[in-house]
Amino acid sequence: MGAINYTWLEQYGRISTKPALNPIYNIHLASLCDAEQARDILTAYNEHLRADSLQTTAVYFMHSVRGLLLGIHYVNAMCDSLLDLSLDNIQLQLIVKEGYPAFHFQLLNDTEQVHPAPPINDDPDSVAASTSTRQAMLTAYYGEQLRPLIEGVALAGGANTGQMWAQLASILRWFKTLAVQMEITDQEREAVIQGYEHVITMPPEVLGLRKNLLKFKPVEIDSPYQPGEKVLMKSTCCLYYKVDGGQDYCYTCPKLSKAERQTRYEAIVASR
Repeated sequence: MGAINYTWLEQYGRISTKPALNPIYNIHLASLCDAEQARDILTAYNEHLRADSLQTTAVYFMHSVRGLLLGIHYVNAMCDSLLDLSLDNIQLQLIVKEGYPAFHFQLLNDTEQVHPAPPINDDPDSVAASTSTRQAMLTAYYGEQLRPLIEGVALAGGANTGQMWAQLASILRWFKTLAVQMEITDQEREAVIQGYEHVITMPPEVLGLRKNLLKFKPVEIDSPYQPGEKVLMKSTCCLYYKVDGGQDYCYTCPKLSKAERQTRYEAIVASR
C-alpha cells in the first residue's frame, strides 16, 4: 500500500484539505441528515442546476456523493493510512464555475490515521484478517455515513432512496475497472476488487433497502468517442435530461431504445 495521493482525491472525489475558492454556500455535511437543512442547500443548488424539481435535484446530488464513495474505497484498498471521511469531519461547499454548480468536500481535520487493516504477508491468517477488517470498514461507512446522508437528502427532495443508491452502482464498477488498469501492486488491485465484491453483496438492510441496488448486470455498448471500443451503459438514468432547462438523454442512458441510441451514435461520430 502507498501514501495518500491528495491530488487524486481532489480530482476524482472533490475531497480536499483546503477550502474551495469563493463558495456560495457552506454547510456541515452531517447537517444534511436533517431534511430541513438538506432542503435549504438543495434549493440553493437548484438555483444554478435549474432542474425541474427538488426531487431531481436530490437525485442529481448523488453525482457529488460518489466522490465520498471513491474516497473511502481508495483509502480502504490502496493507502497505508486513512483520512477521517465521516460526515462530522467534512464541510460541504457549493461552488459555481462557468455557470455550472458543483460540490466540494473540505476535510476539517486532515490528520492521517493508522489504517485498521493489519499488514498482509504470505500467511493465510494475515490475508483473511486484513480482508475482514477492510470489509467491516466499508460496511460501517455505507451504513453509518452514506445511508443517513442519502436518506436525509431524499426526504428533503421527496426522492426515492433506491433511485439515489442506484446512481452509485456505475461509478463503483468504474473504479474497479480503473484499478485493473492502474500501475499499482497486485495486493492493492486485489483489495479494490474485494472491496467492490463486498459492497455489491452486502445485505440490503445496510443500505436501508429491500434489494442491494449497487449490484447490476453490466451492459457494454459501442463507444462513439472511440470507435471499435466499448463503453458501459449506466445502471440507471442520472436525470441529466431534467436539468438546465431540459437536455437530451445521455448516450449511455438505459432509457434510450436501441434505435435511439444508434441515431445518437451516428450523430456523435459525425460531429467529431
